[in-house]
Amino acid sequence: MIKLNRIYCNKIEVFPEIKFHEGLNIIFASVTKHLDKKSSHSLGKTTLIDIIDYCFLKLLNKNSVLKKDVFEGFTFFLELKISKNKYVTIKRVVNGKVSLKINAESSNYSAEYKSEWDFNDLAFDSAKKELDKIITPEGQYHSGFNFRSGLRYCLRKQTQYESTFKVNTSREGDVSWKPYLAYVLGIKPEVVREKYTVNKKVESLKNAIKEVKDLPKDSGQSLEAEITQIIASVSRMQLEIDRFDFKKSDESVSKELVEDVANKVVDLNKNIYSLDQRLFAIGKSLEAEFTFELVKVVSLFEEVGIYFPEQLNKSYEDLIKINTEMSSGRKNRLKDTKKSILLEREDLNIELDTHRKRQQELSQLLLKKDAFEKYKLLQNRLSKEESRLAVLKERLNKIDMASELGIKLEEAKTTQKEAAQALELETRVRGNETLTAAVTIFSNFVEEILAISAFFYTETNKDGNLQFQVGLKDQTSVNEGFSYTRVLSAIFDLTLLTLNQNKDFYKFCYHDGLLESLDDRVKIKLLSTWRKASETSGIQLIMSVLDSDLPLTSDGKAYFSKDEIIRELHDKGETGRLFKMKAF
Repeated sequence: MIKLNRIYCNKIEVFPEIKFHEGLNIIFASVTKHLDKKSSHSLGKTTLIDIIDYCFLKLLNKNSVLKKDVFEGFTFFLELKISKNKYVTIKRVVNGKVSLKINAESSNYSAEYKSEWDFNDLAFDSAKKELDKIITPEGQYHSGFNFRSGLRYCLRKQTQYESTFKVNTSREGDVSWKPYLAYVLGIKPEVVREKYTVNKKVESLKNAIKEVKDLPKDSGQSLEAEITQIIASVSRMQLEIDRFDFKKSDESVSKELVEDVANKVVDLNKNIYSLDQRLFAIGKSLEAEFTFELVKVVSLFEEVGIYFPEQLNKSYEDLIKINTEMSSGRKNRLKDTKKSILLEREDLNIELDTHRKRQQELSQLLLKKDAFEKYKLLQNRLSKEESRLAVLKERLNKIDMASELGIKLEEAKTTQKEAAQALELETRVRGNETLTAAVTIFSNFVEEILAISAFFYTETNKDGNLQFQVGLKDQTSVNEGFSYTRVLSAIFDLTLLTLNQNKDFYKFCYHDGLLESLDDRVKIKLLSTWRKASETSGIQLIMSVLDSDLPLTSDGKAYFSKDEIIRELHDKGETGRLFKMKAF
């Protein structure tokens, strides 16, 4: 069980100890001035519930009163009674560490006894884990819930009555509280959890499909065909690139350089051709012989009857001799010239061969330089094609993924439908003894306090999710707005405590400002029911009440006994505030 035993702090003069007892516990505030939100808040009537919640290891938000500088250096101690002879003290330093102490009797630890703490100066998460083991009701703990799971129905602030079942005003999801409430009412929490798990899976799959479908409307088949074509094209280009040879690619070659060598080759060919012409002429000259037959000349003269003079005969002989001598010298000169030309021609041929080889070499290098430009263009095309191939493959993967996700979504929807059907069966009152008892207790309290017929029930909505509803037989009879909702919410809290009065469960409930704006007859009935319930069920019922909200009775407003009032507040100075210091 969990009951409040006492709360105190290290600054006793500022925050005197508050002891809680069995039965009705009242935080009573007397306000003589005009009541407004500021003056009410300055008394600390509502602050106490925040301090208790803080000691139960609640995380502070930026608007928490304990974030104010005036609380720097404060340490709070909350003592709980968890069994007949077992107490747990939670020590929490504002903006600091947490310590825990388990004891067989009630003790005050406001002094610094570090060695006595069973768990000293724990970080928040570690402290919560250890406290969870110590105080969480056993069945609740084994069902996967912690001690804070049920506190929402034990600590209800003025702003938390409108939502009877959810209680908290934060933006928490249903999965954070509905499985727990289902558990308390006898509905299998794993069935509720399963529904939310599959809901989340369905939504995740829908979002994933939406993401992958934000693409051009290509069919998977057309993409596959285009990818096949691009792969073939890429393969061809890659093969062509692999064939390039760039061993001499570091040499600088220009077309001008190639043309210079070519001109030299042409000139050499011209020179060789000229030498060949000269050699041809010399050859002809060497083949020609000097012939002059003097006998035939003399015979010709005789035939025509002309005398051939002896002197002339002698002259011709001399001429023949001279020509013979001259021809012999000329041939020698021609042979010498031919030999010289042949040597020159051989040198030219050697030079021509050298320049021809260079010409061929340079031309090949020039072709390689042009090929490099082609290589770069080809490589650029290859890069673009590979990029497009990657994009298309990604599109195809997304289409395949969307198809696969679609299959999974249909499977998840089937599971979701099955989970909804299972949950609907679980929400039936018939056959659920715990839920039947809870509905009965709630209806009896409502009838007793509000004199109307009401009940609460569970159902599944159009999405198959668990819903908690309050049903009223006569809707017009409760046209009282928020005040009736306030009472119904408080009655629901009391219902849960009463339902589990014989189990290891919470045994306290704190309602802040519960009597505000209620009809006096409802107030009287509510207080009467609260007293009776606390006495018969052993439940601590704590209320903060303004004197202006007390119902009028035949005895006036003195409605609470001194034993019921655990702290009295007033607006007559600092001594009347919860924290006996200047308003903050």
